[in-house]
Amino acid sequence: MKNYVIAGMLFLLLTGASLFLPSRVLRWQDEQRTGKSETEEVREVVLKEQISMTLSEKLKLRGQATVNTLSLVNGKNYNKDTIKDQIKKELETLAEEEILLDFDTELLEVIEANVTFYVDMEDSEKSIMLWDGYVQTPRWSLSFWMDDETGKILGFTRAGRGEPGNYAEARDSETDVQYSVTSVTVSKYYLDITAEQLEEISRRFSGYLGCEVAALSAYWSDLPRKEEEFFQKEVEDLIRKGYTEEEAERKTALAWGLDPEETKALRVTLEDEAGTVDYTFEAWEDVFVVGAFLSD
Repeated sequence: MKNYVIAGMLFLLLTGASLFLPSRVLRWQDEQRTGKSETEEVREVVLKEQISMTLSEKLKLRGQATVNTLSLVNGKNYNKDTIKDQIKKELETLAEEEILLDFDTELLEVIEANVTFYVDMEDSEKSIMLWDGYVQTPRWSLSFWMDDETGKILGFTRAGRGEPGNYAEARDSETDVQYSVTSVTVSKYYLDITAEQLEEISRRFSGYLGCEVAALSAYWSDLPRKEEEFFQKEVEDLIRKGYTEEEAERKTALAWGLDPEETKALRVTLEDEAGTVDYTFEAWEDVFVVGAFLSD
C-alpha cells in the first residue's frame, strides 16, 4: 500500500513539474539572452495545402485585412539559387514583348530578391508567396514583385540611373564635409510615349499575365481617385457644349491646376476567370510604373 502512495505522489509531482517548469525554463532563457522576460500571445493558424488562385484572387488576398505575412528564405517553386535566373528570364520576356522598352537586359544584375508568405488568418487554404526586390543595369534600376507559383512579374517600377563614373562634388552645408555624388542624367524617353502606345503596353502586359483588358481610362497621376468622377463630369459638360474630348480634357486640366502634358497615365481593369483587378500604368520623364491598384 505504501508503494502505491509513493507512486501516486511521484505522479502528481511530475505532472505539476511538467506544467510549471517549461514556462519557468523559457523565462530563465529569455532573461539570460536579453536581460528580461517577455510573454506574447499569438493566434494559432493551422496551415493547409495552398490552393491554386488566379491573379485577381491573389492580389485581392494580398490587400485583405485578415492576411498575415511571414518572411521566408525560399519560396515553394523558387529559392535563393534559382530566383535570379527566373527574374532575368521574365524581364527578357517583357523586353522582347516591348512592355519594357529599350531595356539593356544583357547587362542586367539582380541586386536583391526576397520572398514573403501571405496567409488568410480566417481561411488558411488561401495563401500566396510573392518575391520582391530590384535589379540594375548601367542605365536603369527596376524594382519588382513576382509570383512564386507562376514565376510571372506582377508589377514593377523602372527608373533612370546616373551615368556610371559621372561624378560631381558636393558639400554638406551643416557639417562642411565634401563628398562625391552621381549626377543624374534626366531622360526624356518616356515623355515621347503617346497615349496610344501606353494603351498598347497595357494590353501586352495583360496578355503576359493571362488576362483580358476589361476597361481602361486615362487619368492624371496627381489627381486623387476620389476626385476623378467630378473631373470627368466637368469634361463631359464641356463636350456637351461643343468641345472635342481632347479640348475638354485640356481645358478641365488647366482649370484644376494640372499639367495637360502630363496625362500619360492609365487605369486598366484586368479580368480573369475569377474576377477583376485594377492596374495603373504611369509614364514620367525617366520613370515607368506598372502596379496593381488595390484600394482608394
